[in-house]
Amino acid sequence: MIKIACQAIVYGNTNLVDDLENILQSMGDIGYHGAELGARFLDADEPEYYIEQLKKNNLELPAIHVGGDFLDRESVANQLEEINATISFAKKLGCRFLYLSGAYREGKTDEDYLHEAALYTEIGKRCAEVGLTLCYHNHDWEFQNNARGISLLLEHVPEKYMKLVPDIGWIAVTGEDPAAFVRAQGDRIAALHFKDFVHDGHPRAFTELGTGITDFRAVFGCVKDRPGEFWITAEQDETSRKPAESAAMNLAFIRTLLV
Repeated sequence: MIKIACQAIVYGNTNLVDDLENILQSMGDIGYHGAELGARFLDADEPEYYIEQLKKNNLELPAIHVGGDFLDRESVANQLEEINATISFAKKLGCRFLYLSGAYREGKTDEDYLHEAALYTEIGKRCAEVGLTLCYHNHDWEFQNNARGISLLLEHVPEKYMKLVPDIGWIAVTGEDPAAFVRAQGDRIAALHFKDFVHDGHPRAFTELGTGITDFRAVFGCVKDRPGEFWITAEQDETSRKPAESAAMNLAFIRTLLV
């Protein structure tokens, strides 16, 4: 069964703390099955509040999204402590997944990726201990240089400790074929992020799903027959429209793939 979530970023990062109740209500009214939220906007000491708000709006929380610059060696210990707290928090909220993004560094080396891989393995183990699944969310840089970065991560982090939630739009702007990547990774794909970009000489201009360069139908064809529950998240980082309008357009587009 395909379920569709909305990444709250489309409503604007500045609103995600003070206006979260209205944002979740908007997602529920639009008809999403779930919400995806960033850990930095949440208060880990108030799990009951988020459980109440999600339930009130008939929304699930499939994942909490975390980021980190693990190449900043001096801060790694603190970052891991924060992720430990987020793992515990996510478990209380009934999440299935913890989505993790790496950080960009100019001239990122194989050694850098191997350093990250070791840490992602540790984070994946901690997730597995409490019944969560760690999923890696890519940007474009992991697919540069013939996809060297993502290849190293996939090779050096055991699949049992790290699945994938590919960001289809970020793969597309590199010129790679997102559908080919999804097919190649098979069951390591645990969920998907759908993002789209305008290709007008500025490929990083975000746009509503189905109005840009990304071939979502080909990607959807790779996962539509998956058994069990499978989550697709609409993730639009910026919008020139009213956020609820973009969120509604994104859901409507994904629904066209279901028929």
